[in-house]
Amino acid sequence: MGERLMATAGKKPLNEYIQAFAHFGGVNKVFHTRSFGRHALVNDGVYVYQVSRFDDLLADYQSYFKNNHHAVYTMFPAELWASLLQDKIQLSSDDLIIELYKGWKAYWKKQELNTGRRAASLAAFNEMVLGFQNDGNLLEAADADAEILIPVIAITILRQYPKRHDFLVDCVRQMTFRYIDQVGDGQLFVKVGPEGYPDEHTFFIYTVNEEF
Repeated sequence: MGERLMATAGKKPLNEYIQAFAHFGGVNKVFHTRSFGRHALVNDGVYVYQVSRFDDLLADYQSYFKNNHHAVYTMFPAELWASLLQDKIQLSSDDLIIELYKGWKAYWKKQELNTGRRAASLAAFNEMVLGFQNDGNLLEAADADAEILIPVIAITILRQYPKRHDFLVDCVRQMTFRYIDQVGDGQLFVKVGPEGYPDEHTFFIYTVNEEF
């Protein structure tokens, strides 16, 4: 995955993360732990794991959309947005194009004014719309400038939700169920907690490429 951007406020005691990893790794396994933003890193001498609660991921994702739209491009698979468009958003093609333009404007509202880049981005946006109208594949059409247009698609989806929180919850649930190979380094992902556990009591353990 790309850059590591994490919220830090409201972190739970580190001991809870240690207990979650002990449940996963066995109480007799020797490991070392340290805080990592809201999360914890664990080194068992072979791998480095990240231990996260549902709300930790929720806070990270909130920070991506609030502070760094580039992270929206690097930290999520584009397929996530296609699945949310299909499963959650009910818009005709024409209405979607209108909403995408609003999303494009919302994206550039948070960028430093650069007339040249904005004009080039608008040209790429229009190319995306034309491609989408021709074959109906929005993600392929976004290749006109994926680094900007994929976040524009994500922002557009976010804007269709009555509550931002509900959108972020859907993102976490999708990433920790459908796209687990995109979490951490994609080598291992484990959910700790019985089926049906409330989100706030669920931990996720996954290997990461991080220095301990």
